[in-house]
Amino acid sequence: MIPLADGFLQRVREAPEDDGPRLIYADWLDELGDPRAQFIRVQIALARLPETDARRPQLARTERDLLDRHGEQWAAPFRGLASGPVFRRGFVEEVKLTARQFLTHAAALFEAGPVRHVHILDLGSHAAAVFASRHLANLTGLTVYGQHIDEPLARAVASSPHLANLRVLGLGRNRVGNLGAEMIATSPCLSSLEELDLSENGIGEAGAAALASAPRMQRLRRLELAGNAVGPTGAKAIAASDGLPALERLGLATNRVGVPRLASLNRAGVLLRVGTVDLSGNALNPGGLGVLLDTADPPGVRSLDLGANDLGDRGAAVLARSPHIAGLRELRLTHNQIGDAGLQALANTPHLSRLSVLDLSNNPIGDDGFRALLASPHLRYLRRLYFPPIGISFRMRLALDMRYNRGAVAVW
Repeated sequence: MIPLADGFLQRVREAPEDDGPRLIYADWLDELGDPRAQFIRVQIALARLPETDARRPQLARTERDLLDRHGEQWAAPFRGLASGPVFRRGFVEEVKLTARQFLTHAAALFEAGPVRHVHILDLGSHAAAVFASRHLANLTGLTVYGQHIDEPLARAVASSPHLANLRVLGLGRNRVGNLGAEMIATSPCLSSLEELDLSENGIGEAGAAALASAPRMQRLRRLELAGNAVGPTGAKAIAASDGLPALERLGLATNRVGVPRLASLNRAGVLLRVGTVDLSGNALNPGGLGVLLDTADPPGVRSLDLGANDLGDRGAAVLARSPHIAGLRELRLTHNQIGDAGLQALANTPHLSRLSVLDLSNNPIGDDGFRALLASPHLRYLRRLYFPPIGISFRMRLALDMRYNRGAVAVW
């Protein structure tokens, strides 16, 4: 006969997406006076509530307090099997382990709890054996980060028959290259992917073109390609692709997208068709930004990161004049040498009237610039402002925090 606790856990494992078995388990724990009952309910509540809900800060404090007091005990079944346990909806769902640990203890790992995401460390020569394991079928998330493995890793991932349930795949800081990107893009085993991280993998225009024409990535919502060399042509191919209809976020930081090649690209502004775009570190400068904005028709971008692009006050003015930024909710302009004049231009534009988040960190802006922001009749919906802690008076810092950041809480 299965002990009652094991029976509850078995139901959770069998239906990991369903909160019902978890809440039933919490009810049973309540009868025993076990504080984990409250923890399960708190984490489920946090998973359901939107980020802006006023109840989140108190729930997060309760979550943190319960984990501080009991987390080690609740994670004890994973001791010796894995490290770095992450609790979601009351149970350990994410862990880190070496390839050797996975091959030796996979069965026990998935018996210990509803593990859904694993980070494989020290893959080495075990790639073929790991990706041949039937236990991978339990996963919706898999990360193999910074292993510096080239095409064999991509080949093992792309050919594994056990990854049909995978929604999140992180292969950042490897060396899969263009050929590896093509293998992943054409794999029949990865059609459920919703998030794919191929940052820092030596991928160029050919690899970007393969991803843009991926025949089975209809569900892909997030594509991270930071630190590659896809260039403006590769970036445009992905952003304009009809083969990625669900794409919501495109990460193109440090990808050689900037001028002069951007200026020669027909309809460069198609890059702004995706809802969230990261173009930081691409040496756009004011001229490149102008090229993007002048051809952005129709703009779909709601969150735009233009950090570290040498924009200065002139770039801020180019941004402020463009009607194509009217849909922005989040704008990040860190490390751009924007001063008072640049912020005054942004504060006085009617095109940012929907903006709710503005990041001006690491820019030499003084009190004059922030006075214009506070007086702006257009930024009525701005709720979160990130600003440099030096270069402005204490009174101005206090005024900015009181206006924009009263709901800020520490994230742990």
